[in-house]
Amino acid sequence: MGGAAAIGMGSSSMTRHARGHEEPEAIRVHSAGGVVARGSGDELEVVVMRSAYGTWVFPKGRVEAGEKPEAAACREVAEEVGLSGLTLVAPLGWTEHEFERENRRYRKRVDWFAFRAPEGAELRPSAEERALDAGWFGVEQALRMLTHADQRKLLRRAVRWFRDAGARER
Repeated sequence: MGGAAAIGMGSSSMTRHARGHEEPEAIRVHSAGGVVARGSGDELEVVVMRSAYGTWVFPKGRVEAGEKPEAAACREVAEEVGLSGLTLVAPLGWTEHEFERENRRYRKRVDWFAFRAPEGAELRPSAEERALDAGWFGVEQALRMLTHADQRKLLRRAVRWFRDAGARER
C-alpha cells in the first residue's frame, strides 16, 4: 500500500513491469499539510494524529481548485484536529509518494507548512475526517511516534523554524 517517498525532489512518473510493459500514468493528487506547534524551547509540542489507516501523521488533505496550498493546509488542520486561528511560520517544502488503492496508482505531492497554534488551543479530532485521535507531544516523543520517515525529517526542519521564530519574538 505504501511507496517510496521523496522530499523536495520528484522522480520519474512512468515505471515498467518486469515484462517490459509500461504502466499507465499515476493519478496525480495535490495535498497540503501542517506541522503545528505550541510552546517554546524544551516545552515545544507538536500535533500528531492517528489516521484511519492506523498511522501517526501530521494533518493534511487535498488542495481544492483555486486554493493556495498554505490555505489548504490551514483548512485541513482545522477540519481534522479542530485547530483554528493558526499563524503561518514558514513553508517546509514538499514530499511526494506513490500508493495504490482499489487497483489504481496514485502519486501524491504534499506541500508542508509550519504553523503556531494560539495559546490554550484544544484539539478536537474528527473521525468524519479520518482523524481517530490526536495529541500534543514533545518533539522527541513525536519523532518516535511518526510512522513515516519523511514526516520525521519535516519535524526536524520545522523545529528549527519554530526555535528561530521564538528567538526573534523575545
